[in-house]
Amino acid sequence: MCVTGCPYKKVYFNHKTGKAEKCTMCYPRIEVGLPTVCAETCVGRLRYIGLFLYDADKVTAAASVENEHDLLQAQLDLLLDPNDPAVLEAARRDGIPADWLDAARRSPVYKLAKVYNVALPLHPEYRTMPMVWYIPPLSPVVDALRDTGNDAEDVDNLFGALDSLRIPIEYLAELFAAGDPAPVQASLRKLAAMRSYMRDVNLGREPRPEIPEAVGPLHHPEGAC
Repeated sequence: MCVTGCPYKKVYFNHKTGKAEKCTMCYPRIEVGLPTVCAETCVGRLRYIGLFLYDADKVTAAASVENEHDLLQAQLDLLLDPNDPAVLEAARRDGIPADWLDAARRSPVYKLAKVYNVALPLHPEYRTMPMVWYIPPLSPVVDALRDTGNDAEDVDNLFGALDSLRIPIEYLAELFAAGDPAPVQASLRKLAAMRSYMRDVNLGREPRPEIPEAVGPLHHPEGAC
């Protein structure tokens, strides 16, 4: 019943053990300060693990907003800035260890979700305030553009191709934004812009400031990435 009842479809039946199982977030490793095995060993660096500081007293109110399309912003508003002196002082007062606060400041997940706004939660409409975040896939859009003879890394070509992705934006919106395509489109535009911007950087060309200006800042004000 837990396999069929899991709204996230993350529980499976292990026929060898005869039990329903799911990811345990490598809790024996986490408890001693080690990352999950998947985050540590992924050769493509597709998985990251990090800390969030959040206001636990406001979770119920955030999960109870009437409009489902407001749930994403409500969840983002729960996440506290780990560089804010007032937040750090309150955390110390509540007994959060200094190494946890340092980890929160370095958290790649915080940056992807709150600073760069490219990571989105899975099914926010379930109102569980999930803390597993996903970056919507660009799909093989570059290969498709290259096959047509166009410059596959040109930012204008990439922007134009977003509406014809192999995975439709409407489907991604159902997964990550309660059906609202706007957050998914914004995330994909930032990813496409970064791809084009970094091509110039990696090839030793003069970076084009108009690319990040078209989608908002691609860099954290403090230079973190």
